[in-house]
Amino acid sequence: MLKINKFSLVITTRCNLRCKLCCEYVPQNKPFPDMTSIEARSILDSFFSVADHVTTLHLTGGGEPFLHPKLTELIDLAMLYSDKFDRLMLFTNSTIPIKPQLLDTIVRGKDKIVVQLSQYGIDPEREQAISKLLLDSGVKCKIEKYYGENQSFDGWVDFGKWELHSRTTDELENTFKSCSVTSMLKGNWRTRDGKVHWCTRSQRGMELGLLPGNYNDYIDLFDETTIAEKRAKFQRIANAKSISACDYCSGDAGTSDDTKRYSAAEQQI
Repeated sequence: MLKINKFSLVITTRCNLRCKLCCEYVPQNKPFPDMTSIEARSILDSFFSVADHVTTLHLTGGGEPFLHPKLTELIDLAMLYSDKFDRLMLFTNSTIPIKPQLLDTIVRGKDKIVVQLSQYGIDPEREQAISKLLLDSGVKCKIEKYYGENQSFDGWVDFGKWELHSRTTDELENTFKSCSVTSMLKGNWRTRDGKVHWCTRSQRGMELGLLPGNYNDYIDLFDETTIAEKRAKFQRIANAKSISACDYCSGDAGTSDDTKRYSAAEQQI
């Protein structure tokens, strides 16, 4: 049986913010088309033919998911697989008003749905209004405060430029092992196009052509390999000592060094 801790659908790479340390490098790149319901259904069908269960199914973005015009449809679609996940997590930067239809959809699935509200202090009144609306509606929320003192996770890290560090084998293994994706999340499996990567750095870097494509580092849900082969590849990557993206990353994810953490969501002019 293959159980996955977290599986994310990157439903949009559009964003209304321009964060300098965006780990998805959204401000620097042209967005891809939003994920359609047909694409999402195809990905989920293929994924759940391989994985038996996922703890958290995540509708997220390289940008702001609440900008997706069909988010209600995607939530309803995801809920069709509710027996295969423990919770459905939605992500937002807390700057996009929640329309009544979307709220109704979230409330209808509130036994399984958790909304992660990242609050950057950019529009405090709206942030508070959105959190109040959801909480008053009985929706479970995970609020991350990213402004002022005592920021969640002590702020953000800089993942660095897309350049080769030429680390030794030991250095690569330490980078992978100490990364919060490995040590805390046990994998942040994610896809936009059916190619499932261990982490953001790998997935985003390869799709933008900023990292060399490495077939060994992702599972293509739509290739011609068997379900058994795909399962084995999930397990092999999960048990790896490093992936190629580790050599193109600052390695600061999960760092305890306060000098390598920065105030979140500082905006580009």
